[in-house]
Amino acid sequence: MNIDKVGRVGGYGYEPKKTSNPSVPETQGPVDTISISDAAKKIASEAKLQAEVKQIAKQIVQAPPEEDRSEKIKAVKERLKNGDYDNLSQEMLEKISDQVASSFLGQQ
Repeated sequence: MNIDKVGRVGGYGYEPKKTSNPSVPETQGPVDTISISDAAKKIASEAKLQAEVKQIAKQIVQAPPEEDRSEKIKAVKERLKNGDYDNLSQEMLEKISDQVASSFLGQQ
């Protein structure tokens, strides 16, 4: 029977290679710098503003046209005068409060 030698006694036959930490150079060479002129900053700011204006204009164009709501407003005012809205059900009050909350939160 033959037994091959695998490593040292105790299982410590492999020692990992020690790596040294990279040394930081003592002297610093010239450092690169970038400077942006005021004119370039102004042009970039104007370009950003133009992009925002284009986006808002696109949203306005895509928005559905507002209908004339003056007749609906007159009808609601008349109902308020007549007292039609004095005794609303809990379900109707919740529906109205949900619509008011969503309009304030910008969800409509």
